[in-house]
Amino acid sequence: MMKKNTLYPIGCIIMASGNALRFGSNKLLTSFNGQPLIQHILDITGGLFIKRVVVTRYDKIAQICQRQAIPYILHNKPYLNDTIRLGMAYLEPQNPLGYLFCTSDQPFLQQDSLRQLCASFLSAPYAIERLAYGSSPGNPMLFPQDLAEELKSLPQDKGGSAIAKKYPERVRLVQVQDKYELFDIDTVRDLRQGLNLAAARYSEQ
Repeated sequence: MMKKNTLYPIGCIIMASGNALRFGSNKLLTSFNGQPLIQHILDITGGLFIKRVVVTRYDKIAQICQRQAIPYILHNKPYLNDTIRLGMAYLEPQNPLGYLFCTSDQPFLQQDSLRQLCASFLSAPYAIERLAYGSSPGNPMLFPQDLAEELKSLPQDKGGSAIAKKYPERVRLVQVQDKYELFDIDTVRDLRQGLNLAAARYSEQ
């Protein structure tokens, strides 16, 4: 078991380039409990990894990162595979043992779950690790170094799930304690549901 102040030998790519077409605006800047939705993933990934980077198309997200001294890549590339490739290129000089890909729209994801995901990977660094609730997989996903070239060569409309489907025997599911950790916000309706859930949890404390 790694000490909590030890950095995992893993590179973390925070993906913040989506068009959010179903939401209708940049959902990552939408207020969630008084702060931009993206802030949660920035908070829980801090101090865990040898290197992390936020990959985004948006000036306002770059400004958030800049104010917090979080490395970022601001780009104008159109596709999901561009986000993956740019993030990996930034992390490569650190020679990470694996690459963790985080979405930016999971407001209930817990840092302890990220730690468990990384610990599981370090016990078998050939595996593709992903968080799950029961048999339902979700994000984040963590890929070993030997799949780096395949990740960088993904078709323009494909993400890491395509690699996981190609190598199902290498996929290991790491269980979250709370199914809402995997909850992501794609629509305004999702946002309302998430805010209602957060309010209910706050009232129970």
